[in-house]
Amino acid sequence: MKLLIQALVPVQTSIFQVQGWSADPSVMPDDIECIPGISLGDVLAEELDAHVPYGSLVIVRNENAFANISHAAGTIVGEVLLHVIGRGMFPLVDEDSVLYALGLAYYKAAQSDAMAQLGLEPAAFRAGLSAVLAQYWAQPADADCLFLDTPPAILSVHRLEHDGVNAVAPSLAALMNFDSKLMLNQWTLRLKSLVCDGLAYVSMSAVRGNVGIS
Repeated sequence: MKLLIQALVPVQTSIFQVQGWSADPSVMPDDIECIPGISLGDVLAEELDAHVPYGSLVIVRNENAFANISHAAGTIVGEVLLHVIGRGMFPLVDEDSVLYALGLAYYKAAQSDAMAQLGLEPAAFRAGLSAVLAQYWAQPADADCLFLDTPPAILSVHRLEHDGVNAVAPSLAALMNFDSKLMLNQWTLRLKSLVCDGLAYVSMSAVRGNVGIS
């Protein structure tokens, strides 16, 4: 699992095992606040004497969470992409298109030779990735066609936009082509410059995206 995540996500990542955790691995930024003013990274450093680099990702799992490592890797990548979008660095009008373009890049990367050498099973990885993003877009849980010829409902209003997203979906090499491990915000900024420039000509005036109100 560590090798797969290192090959798929250029952000420093720590994996912790917790008894009684839910079946699916969960991904969180280290700076998420468990209680006001106290981040997850601070808690792990204080309670477990663990070194969690600032700006990194934390994966929490139970001991049986990796029954299918490829599926778990897809789930983790899907959650990472949601955190990337949730950093608030992309224009609201482009959030869904950016997320779709990044998801499509990983969907295609699942069948690359580099991933095959690491033992990744494309079908299982894609199922895990699609399940996370389908839930985000309120699609059926078994929606395995998110990245096929028919786009999800969130993008189907304008076929031109879907075609544009397909055109700008980056390759895995482009997503990972960095000299060193990045902080989550650094990677998000790199992705913004990588994807948003290509999306500019297909952005629509109508506001889309997911806005949480608490």
